[in-house]
Amino acid sequence: MFIFLPSFAERSLGFVAGAFIIIAQIILLRDVYKRKISPGLLSWLGWASLMGISLIAQIFGKGWQWSLTGLLLSTLGCFAIFFTAWALKNYLVKKTDWIYLILGLICLLIYLASKDPWFTTGFAILADFIVGIPTLQHAYKNPASQKTSAWMFGFISWMFSLILCIGHSWLYAFFPIYLFLYNGVMIYLTRRINSPEAPD
Repeated sequence: MFIFLPSFAERSLGFVAGAFIIIAQIILLRDVYKRKISPGLLSWLGWASLMGISLIAQIFGKGWQWSLTGLLLSTLGCFAIFFTAWALKNYLVKKTDWIYLILGLICLLIYLASKDPWFTTGFAILADFIVGIPTLQHAYKNPASQKTSAWMFGFISWMFSLILCIGHSWLYAFFPIYLFLYNGVMIYLTRRINSPEAPD
């Protein structure tokens, strides 16, 4: 593998990517608190659980590493969004959302049991996507309920993360590619307000 960026540049880009994620979560919390958006409650619970369990597993397996800081902040942010929405009773939940949450957690169990890194990454992405389906559905059916600039900040963050993947194994790129696309789709769906494309 060739070295695309010197180590100081990688650290700097990593810091910038992390800063954008933190900004995105702060914006989401603000928008939930001000009732500008109504999050898909079980998606945020699912995301918080997936990241939290992954974080605990890595700490037990290898001990605390500073590289886990982003995962820790993301976990805390997702839990904060979940509990804020729940406490304010400002959220969206459909019966089918529970099915997606359970399926996502099943994928998480497969992810934790697997030893193959490619298999593990695939199921981690699948689990994340499944618990995120309700949020996509809410954005499609009611764009205004999910419209927030946080998706753009997340999109930019994962763009920087993708740059960091250049010169490394494709294994490291798959999750950032997925999250880059997910945020991009959310930006598109939530900008369809008053558009002929938006369903009634």
